[in-house]
Amino acid sequence: MLSPQIEKQLSEIEQQCAALTAAVDSGEPVSLEAASTQLRQLAVDLSQSQEIAHLDAQATQAFKARLQKVVGGIGAQRGSLARRAAIVERGLNAMVPATRESTYGQAAGPYGAAAKQSGAFKLLTA
Repeated sequence: MLSPQIEKQLSEIEQQCAALTAAVDSGEPVSLEAASTQLRQLAVDLSQSQEIAHLDAQATQAFKARLQKVVGGIGAQRGSLARRAAIVERGLNAMVPATRESTYGQAAGPYGAAAKQSGAFKLLTA
């Protein structure tokens, strides 16, 4: 049996993970940032809990099972964010094709061009 403090912390993490899923689905960057920041803080608080070290074998198994469920949900959200980023990048490339140019392609000035002699040092002496 998990202690009441750990049970409360795990429940808060599970609720925040659900809120993070909703934020990812909504696509609102402000709510996504707030939800992820709060989930990160809850995870830090759980990792610093002293009661985790005093769990018996059965409680440890229950703790690991619940934590694995949360980790799986976060992994799915990460994949969803990667797909959304790819969609946004494709849309940006469709709307603004100029962003497709190579960064180190044709240089506009003398600083990015291939090396050429300027004519300043025509004779080197030692």
